[in-house]
Amino acid sequence: MAYPSVLEPYAAYITLLLVFVDGLLFGLAVKKGVVSLILMVVAFVLAYFVGLSFIPKVNIINVIHSVINYMATVKFGSLILSFSLILFIVGFGIGAWKG
Repeated sequence: MAYPSVLEPYAAYITLLLVFVDGLLFGLAVKKGVVSLILMVVAFVLAYFVGLSFIPKVNIINVIHSVINYMATVKFGSLILSFSLILFIVGFGIGAWKG
């Protein structure tokens, strides 16, 4: 990242602050996404009991099986903990907790 010459001495601090804020916003977005997913599942369950079908020929077992297969293919490789990653994780935690 290129900083102006005035900010060059503070480049490391600015980068760490931006990583923290990025984690904070990402945590907030993930929390809102999880809440939306839970509400969507509740809506589909209620629609199932009422007798409505939004997605024809979808079986819950098939959906769960597809999710498990996808999660088995996700690999993170060698994850190295650095101070910026720790700050991102802290920001993510605060965003998910307070969001």
